[in-house]
Amino acid sequence: MIRSNQGDLIVIRRTTRLCAILATILALTLSPARVPGTIAQDATQEPEGGAESELAPQLPPVDLPTMNERAYVFELDSVWDGNASTPQELPIYEYEAMTYTEEQVSEIASALGIEGEIEAQGDGTYSVAGNGSLFTTPGLLQYVSGEQAPDEEIPDDGAAVAFARDWLRVSGLLPANANDGAVIATIDTPARKIVEFKPASPAPLLSSTPGITVTIGPGGTILETRISWATINQGDVYQLRSVDDAFNDVASRLSYLDVTLPEDQFPQGSTITGTVTYHEVSIAYATSGVQGDLQYMQPVYVFSGTYTPEGGDGTYDIVAYVPAIVTSLQPVG
Repeated sequence: MIRSNQGDLIVIRRTTRLCAILATILALTLSPARVPGTIAQDATQEPEGGAESELAPQLPPVDLPTMNERAYVFELDSVWDGNASTPQELPIYEYEAMTYTEEQVSEIASALGIEGEIEAQGDGTYSVAGNGSLFTTPGLLQYVSGEQAPDEEIPDDGAAVAFARDWLRVSGLLPANANDGAVIATIDTPARKIVEFKPASPAPLLSSTPGITVTIGPGGTILETRISWATINQGDVYQLRSVDDAFNDVASRLSYLDVTLPEDQFPQGSTITGTVTYHEVSIAYATSGVQGDLQYMQPVYVFSGTYTPEGGDGTYDIVAYVPAIVTSLQPVG
């Protein structure tokens, strides 16, 4: 991968193209009429005959997690005290939200034991009710069971995940690329566990979509399912920013922060001051783009550290998120 001085990323997609580029460079080196100052982009212009360009697409801004529900104003002094070991380049992924035809809705309703008539509501949206309900629209399938949960104990986390996975598999709704699943929430009254499945690749995925949630009741009863899945394909390989460059955004207060603070000490709307020492950095993926256009999953840096409030009243875990792609520097919430 080569980056031109205009900021474009040049992606080598085929070995034969790499050989062609090397041959061009060699020819220019040996030619007495070589023009000084030839840049990488000049060497990868689209050749005659309409061959595919080697310039990677400019990615939409990445959707970083927004955790600031209390509207804090962060004025933190941040330092990096870790050893970074991250790749220099990674692939991005293209994805397209799943849609459902009326025939597919009929098959799913039959598998779930819903016997009502399908109502087409336009724009790929369908609903059917009878011993439960099923609703689909582009990018979403929602099932609500008509079954009453028995008067039994709620299963433990491992059993809840197993119930959810087995139900999805038997219903024909378990994607091939789903991960092992995990319980993300436990509700005491009424007793419920919510199991989430995300893509096995790319991982970890910060975004809630693509994803599946299954609500489990007492006795392992499936009460509700929401499926926001997608067709995922690996795309081009992109150069990553250096960790030092990315941390400059954290130190300059341009990152997104995730920190949980006691509300009695830090009321809503407070200005949060103090120091943060970041010890670790890892890479996760987040989505970008809007539904209806080509959407992506792209890597982001995840800095983990410890926040010490001004005055030294305790310490708290904190995470900062920064875009990792050199062509996508403006985060959006």
